[in-house]
This record gives sequence, structure tokens and C-alpha cells, in this order.
Amino acid sequence: MLKNKVIKSVLSAALSILLITGTVGCGNTSGKADSSAAAESTAVSTASESTVQTAAADTSAQSSEATTAADKNVVIRYGYQPGHSQIVIADKKGFFKEEFEKDNITFQFSKFQSGPALITSLTAGELDFGQTGDIPALSAKANNVDIKIVGKYISSDQVNSLLVTKKSGIKNIADLKGKKVGVTIGSTCHQLLYIYLESVNLKPSDIQQVNLMPGDIVSSLVSGNIDAAVTWEPYASMTIAKGVTDKLADGVGYKKEVDVIIANNPFLQQHPDVSARVLKVLDKAGKWIAQNQEEALGIVGTDAGVDPGVLAPMFSKVVVDDVSLKDEDIASIKKSQEFLRKYQIIKKDVDVDSLIDTQYLKLAGLQ
Repeated sequence: MLKNKVIKSVLSAALSILLITGTVGCGNTSGKADSSAAAESTAVSTASESTVQTAAADTSAQSSEATTAADKNVVIRYGYQPGHSQIVIADKKGFFKEEFEKDNITFQFSKFQSGPALITSLTAGELDFGQTGDIPALSAKANNVDIKIVGKYISSDQVNSLLVTKKSGIKNIADLKGKKVGVTIGSTCHQLLYIYLESVNLKPSDIQQVNLMPGDIVSSLVSGNIDAAVTWEPYASMTIAKGVTDKLADGVGYKKEVDVIIANNPFLQQHPDVSARVLKVLDKAGKWIAQNQEEALGIVGTDAGVDPGVLAPMFSKVVVDDVSLKDEDIASIKKSQEFLRKYQIIKKDVDVDSLIDTQYLKLAGLQ
């Protein structure tokens, strides 16, 4: 109603200007009258401009209020994997609630065994955020999934391991030739396995590659259905704790693991401030973990269904208190893209610089 009145006022003022101008031009030859009319016209014009500016300000204020309203009453759907510590701590310690409750923003958490499974759910539109290795993220982008890498949740060269059963007779990487080796296809461990093979001049065809989810890798190693496997924590420590496997290698000297926080690009564009706040909370949780490892182990172990003692080695191997993306992180992701293309796991190049979007880290003051 107010907006209609403002519009009518502007139209009325404009009409007055036209009437006055018409009278001066057609019926009055007095210079005094011209001067008077011009002064009146200027006064009306100034008043009109003021009215228009006021209307514009009102519209701007309404737009600002609408933007603020768009960032309230949001449900954020977040996917992660067992052992991912910051997201669990941020939830269980109430950091998310503390940050978002005032805006009635809530979270729905979904747990996945692997990055590829998480990507499937994200592609189906069931997630807004997720945590995965860089390989699944790159594969998703190559398949035209509209996502961005907005941060990292861990970096480490010790989180992935090559495990061999004690009965396999495997003493070094070259001994993998002809053996059954379990790996989750499309994961970062898939890349690490091929790096191991390349280091001893073996090809993927030189082994019997078995595609398994991490939980199935554990049971297959225990039962002896496979001879070796490349998998990540906490599954690696779980199998070692059972006494049936030995660790032959990890990423040291082979590959630094950079596991990333991804998000649906449409969500990011619609809620940039909320997205930045999510990253800020995760960073806060990571710093809390670094100062409270024993308590964190208990909380994360309970969520993962794993004895905290099994998780302890993982906590000492990873950096969890820095979600920013460093130059070395980006370089590692680019090497992963090169791997995917080399083995034709993806059919086209991915522009890593375009896939990575650090504006939300910057907005949160973390980059």
C-alpha cells in the first residue's frame, strides 16, 4: 500500500511538471512568468527526486530484510564418514547449535562408508554439504555435478595405508603382483594403489583388483578373501588391531591426502553467509579437538562405533585444526586430477582452480 502511494505521488509530481511547462510554452510571454514557472518546476522536480530516492531506499531496505529472512529457518543437510571428527564434535559439543539456533537453522547429518557413496547422494540432491577425498569430488565435477570445494577437513600423508595379511607372503610392494588387492574404486585409496604399483613398474592389470567398500575390506582381510588392501582410517587401524594384517606402507613419500569439504553451488550462492559460518564452526571444532584429544576420541569413537583406542593413531596422523586451502593442498588436488585423466577414470579435464572456491573461507576470516 505504501509503495503504491509513493508511486502515485511521483506520477502526480511528474504530471504537474508537464502542465506547468505546457502553460509557459503556449500562453505566457512574460519573462517574469517564465522565471516563476521555472522556479516552481525546479522545486517540484527536486521534491520528486527526493520522493524517488526515498522509495528506492525503502525498496533497498525491503530487499535487505528479504535477504536476511532467506538465511533463517534453513535446514542444512550434511554428509560425512565415520571418523570425521570436526563435524561430529561441532554437533555433539553444541557448536552448531550455539552459532545457528538464533536463526532457527538446523542440521540433518547423514553418514556414508565412502566418498563415492556420499557423492551419489549429493548428486541426487539429498545433501547440501559433504566431506570426501579429492578424487570423488573431481569425479563428480567431471560428471557435471554443480559443486565447489570450499575447504578441507584433514590433510595427511599417513591416513591411508597398504595392508597385507600375515598369510599372504607379501613383503614389499612388488609382491602385490598376481595378488587379490581390495580397494574402493573412485576413492583416494584407488589413486594411492596405482601410485604404489607405478613405483615398482607394475600395472593395474598385474594385480587382481577387487572393488570393496571400507567395511567389506576389513571383513575380507580378516577372512582371507583378499591378500592385501589400500584403505583409510579408522578401517586400517581396525584391521591391524585384529592381528591379521601388517601395514606395508602409507602415503609418506607417495601422496599427501587432502580431504575436502564440498557443497552444492546453488546452496552456496543462495546462502553465502550461512556457508561461511559453517566453515567457521568446523574450524572452531578442529581447534577444540587439538586441545581436547582424549575427550574428542571418546565422542568420535562412539559416533563411529569404534573403540577410541583404535582411533587414537589416526588422531596423531592428521591435521584437523585448519580448514583453509593452502597452495600445497591445491597442488595435491591438481595431481589427483592428472591421475584421473591418465587412467581415463574421468573423460575430460576438470578446471581445479574453478572447482575450488575460497570466497567462503575468506568471508569467515579463515583464508
